[in-house]
Formats: sequence, structure tokens, C-alpha cells
Amino acid sequence: MLKWLLIGVGWGLLLAQEWNPQRIVIYRDSLGVAHVWAPTDAEAAYGLGWVQAEDVPLPLQYNLLAAKGLLGKVLGKEGAVWDFLLYFTGIDTIDFQKGMSPETWRLLEGFAAGVNSYFHAHPEKRLLPEAFPIRAEDVARGTHLVLNLLAGLGRALKWVRTSFLSDVEELMEGYGSNAWAIAPHRSADQGTWLLINSHQELEGRFAWYEVHVGSAEGWNFIGGTFPGAPLPFIGTNPALGWGHTLAYHHLTEVYLLNVRGRRYQYDSSWLPFKQRRVRLSLKGLPFPLFRTVYSTEYGPALQVKGKWYAFAQLSYTETRALEQWYRMSRARSFHSFMEALKLHALPTLNTVYADEEGHIAFFSWVHLPERDSAVEWRIPIRFPLPAHRLRAKVSVEALPTVIDPPCGYVYNANQTPLRSTCPSSEWRPKRSLIGLQRFTYNRGERLAELWAKHEGKVFTLEQLRQIKHDRCYASEGSYRRVFAELFALSPLKYPRLAEAIQAVKRWGGCAEPTDTLTALVMLTHLRLEKLMRLSMAEALILLYAPTEAEVVRALRWAVKTLKKKYGTLYPQWSQVFRHGRGGVEVGVGGAPEVLEARHWQWDSQRDVLRVKGGDGLIYWVGWTPQGQVIYSIQPLGASHVAESPYYTNFILPFSENRLFPRTLEWEKVRSTAVRVYHPAK
Repeated sequence: MLKWLLIGVGWGLLLAQEWNPQRIVIYRDSLGVAHVWAPTDAEAAYGLGWVQAEDVPLPLQYNLLAAKGLLGKVLGKEGAVWDFLLYFTGIDTIDFQKGMSPETWRLLEGFAAGVNSYFHAHPEKRLLPEAFPIRAEDVARGTHLVLNLLAGLGRALKWVRTSFLSDVEELMEGYGSNAWAIAPHRSADQGTWLLINSHQELEGRFAWYEVHVGSAEGWNFIGGTFPGAPLPFIGTNPALGWGHTLAYHHLTEVYLLNVRGRRYQYDSSWLPFKQRRVRLSLKGLPFPLFRTVYSTEYGPALQVKGKWYAFAQLSYTETRALEQWYRMSRARSFHSFMEALKLHALPTLNTVYADEEGHIAFFSWVHLPERDSAVEWRIPIRFPLPAHRLRAKVSVEALPTVIDPPCGYVYNANQTPLRSTCPSSEWRPKRSLIGLQRFTYNRGERLAELWAKHEGKVFTLEQLRQIKHDRCYASEGSYRRVFAELFALSPLKYPRLAEAIQAVKRWGGCAEPTDTLTALVMLTHLRLEKLMRLSMAEALILLYAPTEAEVVRALRWAVKTLKKKYGTLYPQWSQVFRHGRGGVEVGVGGAPEVLEARHWQWDSQRDVLRVKGGDGLIYWVGWTPQGQVIYSIQPLGASHVAESPYYTNFILPFSENRLFPRTLEWEKVRSTAVRVYHPAK
């Protein structure tokens, strides 16, 4: 322990010599959001590392510990799963500097230095002293690990339902997102408007952190990032902005291997598994655990219940995501943004774009594999052939792209990219693309309904906001098809449930806060998720309907629960659905998979639903004849430290769908800041 302490002190002294914190200025606005200014981009990243350590110290350290294979020492089994996946994918062996420009690598070095400086000044806040100092490669590796799980590895591992990795089901909750852009000729104020509305966990490692960074070198960007990342991933600069949504293309291939002893079949040969022994540490265990990780010509491999599976993704070795995001954030024209996007380094994210020149666009430039149509593709691939190996990405020229459609809008709510604008302007593939996402579920279906109602009309910002906060399921579509049994129950067949069945039939399909029928329907859905072992989103995507028996069991539980807790079947939805933390709590509307998306967790002690994820950081960005306009709101507070005055300050305004003006003008930032300081002790 003394060795690690001395190393940390030495690194702290070194960092103090290399970086001058007095050149970096942090401005805190009245809402607690940090605005970081420095002479260079790398120094601004240093300040970003410092403010993240101030505001989100635990999630920041969790993500960086995962990048070092040390999360199990802090979180036990939950953390060890991440440590194992780091080794399983081989991400721990990648040279990240090789794929990045010197400017981007310097950015990562600055961020790491800022994190190290803060925890050197506040050693009592370190979770694991031996994890320090943080290095630039740790920052890159942490982001890369998360992106690979988002790209489909997390869902694939969940599908095979491993034993050691049973917690993988909780690793990446694919909540989805909303994003759309409106061209000037469809806008009442003749402005270009962009909505950024990502759905993530509200707290923890994957909750959005809002920040503004800028430098004398021309970097000037406000938006959201994850703790441990050295720059924003979504947001806007003065000239352009973008939002991301998760794409559900088939990017991960799962192979069921034919194995004999320690060898697997590859074409007509039997090849040995490549093996590597890795060390895992678990909190509370005085000794390490050792696991063997295996790899094949197809990808990393795992034995599950006596069967061997390999998992392939083209994203394992694509290390330029941070490079691409950095270039995107510095772009100042549609052309320069496209040049950055053509790096093609983001494995599974759709991009919705808008700019000051009136351009709008949608891109689904993911890592879709080129697949040989002469062989069969299914999950899993049984007796795979060399032709089943994933070797190259489909080029961006062949991937879904919609630029400046005449109807003046593009959108995505995790639906198929075949539906991203008005029907007359939709993208159509020029050739067969195996694995292209083709399904659409409620949010995309509901948006199509709402766009159709405005055909030929212009939108005001208020109308756009009403669409964003729509709380209804589509009148026709996947929701009504999948849950048809719920709405078709017969009160004559189930007389003890007759009142509840009639109430469900009267429900209008909208989860408004004051509605008195929503609670009964939603608690039925909550129980159905447990009975079906599928979230509502998964059921809608798979079109997997519950049986009549499952619906009846779920409805009985909902009736019993409501009568026990509330004494009635008809409490207002906001009485049951609660949002908040730190002693501040409010009732809200919304529900899973509506446009005002809220995902839940059952509080069995209080018999209430607590908002766990969904609508999080929201941005509205407009380029109007009067100039750029930026509004944002986040769900809880700018800080995730309970002692901070900014821990709960957004809860009430967020529940009321209020917005706060933002600015990229540094003079305004300086003149209105409530606190100005340097990143130093």
C-alpha cells in the first residue's frame, strides 16, 4: 500500500509540473453546470477531468476502474463481470494511441491529468488508491469497452444466459432515445431545430453529465457525456449539433462451435483454442480468482451449459470513436462534419444532425458486417464455415442516409432506418443488406402518427415540445398487437376481475399524470415483464405476446397491490409513479416506450414505482434568424454528490417539462457565473 501511495504522490508532483491549472478556468452557472475554458483543447480536457471528479466521483472511478480490470475489487461480482469482459474481448491488449491523432491523444492525456490532479488533492475520495494514476489509455479503453457492449455483445451474452455472467442482463439497459431535426421551411420561426433526447439511466455510470468546454484554439461545445469520457458525445457548437440514438442492426454474430476436447472445427480443420489466464479480484475475497479466456478464428469464445459459443463484432478493434467525436465537435460546416463522420468509428449509433445553414440529416452509419448471401445466417450459426467470419464493414455509401429531405424533417426513436422521414423521402437500400434493422415499435410508430397530423404545416417550438412529451401509445401498432390479450379479456369469463377488466378497456392509451386508469394498466405490465422475462421494449421488438393466463395473473397482482396500498383501483398515476432522490420526490406521467419515456423500478417497501431511466438530458437547439437558441433540462441535478446544492435542483422543473436557456457565448458565461475558480486544491 505504501508503494502505491508513493507512486501516487510522485505522479501528482509530475502532473503539477506538466500542467498549469492557473491557465484553466471553471465557471459554475446558477444551476451548477460547469463551463470549462482554457488556452488549449487539452487543457480544457484537464478541466473537464477535474469537474467530473467533483460532480460524479463514483461513476467516474467505476468506469475507469473497469478499464483497468479493477472494478471487482470495489463492486464485487457486478464489477468482476466488467473486468472479465475486458479480458474476454481482448480490449485490454489494444494499443489505443496507434489509432488516434496526436491532438486527440493529447486531449486524453489532459483529461487523465485533471482526474489525477483532483484525486491527488483529495486522496480520501479515492475508491482504490492503487488504481491511480489514470492514464490516457485507460480513458480510451473505458469508452471502447462500453461501446462494444452497446454494439450488441451485451445482448448476445444475455441471450446465451451464462451463469458467471448472469449479471450481464443488467450491464447495458438499452433504453433507446429520441432525436429529430426540422428544416427552416417547416419551422414557424424559419429556424432549424434539433431535439436531442437520449434515454439512459438517471444515475450511475451511464447517466449523462452535462458540461460546456471551450478553448482559445476554437473548441466550443456544450452537451452530454458519460463519466470517464474526455469530451461530450452529444450536443452543439455554434454552427451545428447532433443527437444519437441506439441502432438495433444485427452487428454481433454468435457461433455454436463444434468442439472435440480442446479443439474446435474450422472448415475441415480442428484448431486449438487460443487461451489466456486472467486474474480477477473480488471485494471481500482475500485471494484472486483466475479464469481462462478463449479465442477462436471467429472471435472470443465461452462455454455455456456444455456448449461452446463464439462472439464476433467488427467493433472490437475499431479504436477511433473518440477521434471521431472530437472531430465532430470541432466541425463548423456540413462538409467538415461529414468528413469526421466518414471515419465510420461509432459501431451502433444513429446520428440526427442539424446546422446553422439549414441542413438536416439522418445517418445510420454503424458497423454492419458484409455478409456472404451464399451461406445461411441465423442465431446461433450452427457448424459455422470460414464464410461466416466477419471481415469487413458495409461502406458508409451503402448505409442508411437521408440528407435535406423536401418534407423538412428527419427523426429516429430506435425504429428501422427505413422510416426516418416522410414516406416520399425515405432511404431505400441499393442492395441486400443482411442484418439491417427492419422493425419499428411504439415510439417510432407514434411519431409517424403525429408527423402525419402536421403534414403540410409548419411547427412552432411549442408544438414540437408537445410531440416530445406525448405520453400515448400508438393507436395502431406493435403495442396494441402484442398486448391484445390484455384488452380483450372477458369480464364474463373472469367475474372476480370484471371491474378491473372494464377499467382496462376504458383506458385511453395515454399515461397522463392525473389519469386514474393508467396505474392499473402499468402495474399489470410491470408484472407481465416478470412473468414473460422480457421488458416491454423487448416484447414489442420481438412481437412476443403474453398468454391469456399470464395476463390474468398479472392483472390479479395489479388489483391486489393497488387495493392494498391505495384502497382503490383508481389512484392518479402520479401517486404511483415517483421521480426524485435525496428527499425530493414528485409524481410524474409517462411510461415505458412512449415519447415521454420513463423506465421503472418497483419499490416493494413503499409499493410505488420509481423512475429509473428513460428521459434524461434533453436539448433543444435552434438556429433562427435572430441567432442560435439553446435550451436544456436534466432529470435530477448537475452534481451526483449528495452534499451538493445541485444534487436535486432539477427534479421539480424536470417533472414540469421546463427548459433552461443555455449559451455558447463565453462573455455571457463569465458575466453570469456564480463561481469562478481554477482546478486546484
